[in-house]
Amino acid sequence: MIASLRGKLLQLEIDRLVVEVSGVGYEVMIPFPLHLECKDKISTEIFLHTFHSITDRGQRLFGFSSKKDRELFELIKSLHGIGELTALKILSFFQADDLYQIAKADDKKTLEKIPKVKGKTSEKILFEIKQNLKKFEMFLNEGTTEFSIVDRETDLATLALIQLGFDEKTATKQVTDAKKTNPGLSASDIVKQVITGTK
Repeated sequence: MIASLRGKLLQLEIDRLVVEVSGVGYEVMIPFPLHLECKDKISTEIFLHTFHSITDRGQRLFGFSSKKDRELFELIKSLHGIGELTALKILSFFQADDLYQIAKADDKKTLEKIPKVKGKTSEKILFEIKQNLKKFEMFLNEGTTEFSIVDRETDLATLALIQLGFDEKTATKQVTDAKKTNPGLSASDIVKQVITGTK
């Protein structure tokens, strides 16, 4: 099993990257926050914690910036009916404490910020998280992941705009401009401001 990779970052896309290790290029699926971390690291050395998925349909590598993120991915994908790609999509938007609070509040609307996670899909994910709250409590009690709430709102807004059809450069600039006007805006408010052109 491949548990980690250290090598040169050759290629970076929204949901994946290619890292060269000893002359071999590994394609790795990644959550959006890691994409942002790697934006200025092309042709430099990076280190990834990885989850090596082997099924009868093939193999995939999933990459994370921390061991804690990898463990959260494994927790989410272990929930009944939630596959690896859905787990990765959830990680692009939410951390463990977010998911815990969403489940406690029975907040399907917040969960539906994830593109294409609507109706029965969001209900299924919410149900599974609620059924496994103890696992999330244990995960959170093992230590918190360091993150900035402000930066996370910025990341969420950027990803949402990209999903709506903006190219990454434009989305980043629009979010930056919106945050300059009002630093306390939530991700949904930023997206609304950009789409409607309001200040």
